[in-house]
Amino acid sequence: MKVSIFDRFVSTVTNEQEKNAFPPTPYRRLLSELDMAGEDAKEEYPDDIQTVSDFVDFLKEVCKTRRKKTAEPVKAEARFILSADRMRAYACLLPPENNGAELTLEELLDDMHYEGINYGISQETLQQEFSRGYLRIFLAAQGTPPRAGQDGKVTELFQRRGNRCLKVQDETQVDFRQDIQLQPIRKGAVICLIRPAKPGTDGMDVTGQTLPCPQTVSAQVPQGTNTAIGRGGQALTASVDGLLYMEQDRFCIHEQRIIDGDLNQFQGVFQISGNLYIGGNVDGGIEIEASGDIVINGKMGQARVTSKGGTIRVQQGIYGTSGKTFLSAAHQVQAPVMEWADIDAGGSVIAEMILNSTICCTGTVYAMTGRGMIAGTQIQAGGSVLCQRIGNIAGDLSRFSVGYPPHCPETWTRLKAEMAEVQSTLNKLWTTISDLRKRGNRISDMEKSVLEQLVIQRDLYNERRETLTAELNVLDEMLAKKSNGRIQCQNLHPILEIQIGRLTEKITTLEENCNIRAVESRIFIK
Repeated sequence: MKVSIFDRFVSTVTNEQEKNAFPPTPYRRLLSELDMAGEDAKEEYPDDIQTVSDFVDFLKEVCKTRRKKTAEPVKAEARFILSADRMRAYACLLPPENNGAELTLEELLDDMHYEGINYGISQETLQQEFSRGYLRIFLAAQGTPPRAGQDGKVTELFQRRGNRCLKVQDETQVDFRQDIQLQPIRKGAVICLIRPAKPGTDGMDVTGQTLPCPQTVSAQVPQGTNTAIGRGGQALTASVDGLLYMEQDRFCIHEQRIIDGDLNQFQGVFQISGNLYIGGNVDGGIEIEASGDIVINGKMGQARVTSKGGTIRVQQGIYGTSGKTFLSAAHQVQAPVMEWADIDAGGSVIAEMILNSTICCTGTVYAMTGRGMIAGTQIQAGGSVLCQRIGNIAGDLSRFSVGYPPHCPETWTRLKAEMAEVQSTLNKLWTTISDLRKRGNRISDMEKSVLEQLVIQRDLYNERRETLTAELNVLDEMLAKKSNGRIQCQNLHPILEIQIGRLTEKITTLEENCNIRAVESRIFIK
């Protein structure tokens, strides 16, 4: 067949091109398949992209080594790599070469064992991956991460309030407009709920290495005095009735008798040891006596309330009846209103309104908040009387004695009067005795008997005079000391009788901005 020069040229070029397009060798095809397997694995396991890349590079080096043994049969084999955290083991099965032996599943498992991969192997998954053939990168084992536990927790059901002492330094620390900041609690009541710590679970990597779980933190239970862990360790409860407070970041309870409602029906004296909290009113002529503080969260009417070792607080006021309402406290008496009450306090008396009452205290009488008014009241205060207003437009008489121990000025006045009577009686006795003695033997037997009786009476009165003199000397010494007691108010409505030591004054005019005090032997109003 004849062939043109053009056809011969084209044929020559075509033959040259066929020679240059040499078909890929099995080694190049192997590397290409490894690259494809690597891309598939990166897509399937995006968290281990770097591990897969390193594995592909490693496999290529292995294949390069295997290629050098072209004359010998090369058995199929499995190669492995671990993730950086050793939580995953990846495998790839390399095919046999030169009629080498195939790899069995049992041999694959043995290889994993010899490589130290002995945890997190799923036989079923591994068999599926094994059956899919060579040159695939697959997950051969996966470890179990440690599971964190749960820290303990305390849920507090009450407010954190300090250890509030009823006794205060002055009236600024008492606000009758707000409920008293006390938390009464009954025995057995739950203060806090406790969630105990739950331990976590250790993990394990694919080599069987234990991965400890994080340590949990136990619940820090704020357990203090008179509280207990109860309900199987799931609650902090009150061990006694009392008042709940915080001390050093712990819930504590002042043991205290608690009466939830009113107290107005009780025969005899309601007497307890310790503190007493009454949630309602006190009335009906009841007698109450406690060795500690007494809190009446309501009102007080006709009753006798005694705190032998603490303070009395009547949150909603004292509305008494003359001669039927009595309060006596070793420390303070506090109430917004004190009306028709007899009050005896070893400390101060704090109120907003005092009407028609009798007060005897070693401290100061405060009526600086609210109306700040005192009217128709007799006060004997070892300290001062501080208020906004004294008296009212009705002209009710008030009597204030300040600056010296209660009863001291009154006692001095009474003893002075008694001394005058004793001295007057003695003078009369001396006159009569002298007249009878002047008569000598001329007196009758009856007159002698009268004389003997008069002498006995004179001696008794002399003894009484000596006693009075000693008592007055003590009182004089006390009353001679300078006193800082004063009566301070913005408005004063007459009539007010004042006694400061041995000095007395009666104010019958309307005055303002008063600062009544004793200076030397005079009483100054302003």
